[in-house]
Amino acid sequence: MTVSDKVGQLFVIPVGRHSPNALRLPPDQRAGAVQLDSVAQTCELVDRYRVGGVCYFPGQAGGDDPATVAELTAAVQRATHSSGVPLLVATDQEGGTVARLRTPAFAVPGAMALAATGDPGAAREAARIIGAELRALGINQNYAPVADVNVNPANPVIGVRSFGSDPAQVAEYVTAQVQGMQDSGVAATVKHFPGHGDTATDSHLGLPVIEHDQQTWRKIDAPPFRAAIAAGVDAVMSAHLAMPALDPSGEPATMSEPILTGLLRTELGFDGVVVTDALDMAGARERHGAEEAAVRALLAGADQLLMPADVEAAIAAVVRAVDSGRVPMERLDQAVGRVLRLKRRLGLFDGLHLEVDNPSHPGGALALALAGITVLGSPLRPVTSGSVALVGCLATGADALAAALSAAGAQVIAVDTGSDPDQAAVVRAAEVAGAADRTVLVTRSAWRWPGQQALLDAVDTGFTAVAIREPYDAGLGAGDTWVLSYGDDALALEAVGQVLTGRSRAGGRLPVDVPGR
Repeated sequence: MTVSDKVGQLFVIPVGRHSPNALRLPPDQRAGAVQLDSVAQTCELVDRYRVGGVCYFPGQAGGDDPATVAELTAAVQRATHSSGVPLLVATDQEGGTVARLRTPAFAVPGAMALAATGDPGAAREAARIIGAELRALGINQNYAPVADVNVNPANPVIGVRSFGSDPAQVAEYVTAQVQGMQDSGVAATVKHFPGHGDTATDSHLGLPVIEHDQQTWRKIDAPPFRAAIAAGVDAVMSAHLAMPALDPSGEPATMSEPILTGLLRTELGFDGVVVTDALDMAGARERHGAEEAAVRALLAGADQLLMPADVEAAIAAVVRAVDSGRVPMERLDQAVGRVLRLKRRLGLFDGLHLEVDNPSHPGGALALALAGITVLGSPLRPVTSGSVALVGCLATGADALAAALSAAGAQVIAVDTGSDPDQAAVVRAAEVAGAADRTVLVTRSAWRWPGQQALLDAVDTGFTAVAIREPYDAGLGAGDTWVLSYGDDALALEAVGQVLTGRSRAGGRLPVDVPGR
């Protein structure tokens, strides 16, 4: 392989609708970014630069049908004919709220919902279902599971994507998902090292700084990653965050040799593939810019460089760094060797990457979702008749919950107040609630929004509250009964509807600490 061939193998580029408008770039920088919302354009770049991987995004808001995904993965694999090296085709299919395959056939609960079941076997089964679906469509690497311990309720980017706030619990569920995913023939990728669970900054929009000392990191953040490595996880994704106690330079972990090489490689003993989080994120670009970020990530110990804002410029920058000697050939060969070994372990050189088909859903996803639905407070009285005010931040849940309540015999009056209603909207919703026989008040991250909190205060006691995202809403105090779904995806809402109407029982318990509960 030439230097250019080797460098190309390190890059993962998007395929699907991931245009500059989707990047976390300032408006004045978007024009220079390479637009990759065309499969043909992606294939051309794969062929020209010998790119080693692609990351799938759906081509339409509601998700692509299985046949379309299978055609896409086959097309990008055919583009590797000149290099003879198959692609790692990756995606973010965590389950729950983060899922690129969005049609109902692909739905499984997310991490916190699975942890609420109290059964690591549920997490393993969910990962097995995901892995079987992905592999059937030609996707061979999944950027999941999330190994972050969500100890900060104000975390804007992890939240219900985490298995909880207890490191030992998170480690157990992460291990189960790694095993389930890889048993299905898909490479699991735990994220976001060294741990994204205690931040109030979204690394898509800025560079979080986590003030854990080394002892705290080893006690809280490290255990799930250590457990995943012991379970044989194929890949680890780095985080765009600074942890000064681990690297006083303030470099993002993605570009920190003390973190990626010193801690992950040497202390934790990981010798698999390290993939960066997306390099188009602000947390990766703030200090050095897009091209330099790719070079520094490689020097720090990363093996795969995920979605730089300008693919061609980043590839050229890495080639220059190798040619100049700044990146030693030994470091380049080490990274390429890990990528190729993973491809061989997955059987990609045997032609298995072209064995795509429409998956048949193994079933059981709704049962897993119901096992995680959690009821707090007074026993839930099923809604079976009378007038019901369905109010609050209904968002995607309006149609699903209204349909479930109506099917049970209720006359539903729905009022969607949005995320942060003003006083007039709060008064109107409270009036509708006061005139109905029953009230179901839906919150979505109400702990962040004063308007939702005002609505909780304005509606009389006696209502049933449904938190369709983070469970921390239940600590706000209002409501006789709280129903927690840990997600607002279609599967979670279907499970909530069955619980509210008494068709099914909730089986979950809180997997995180919620003040006041």
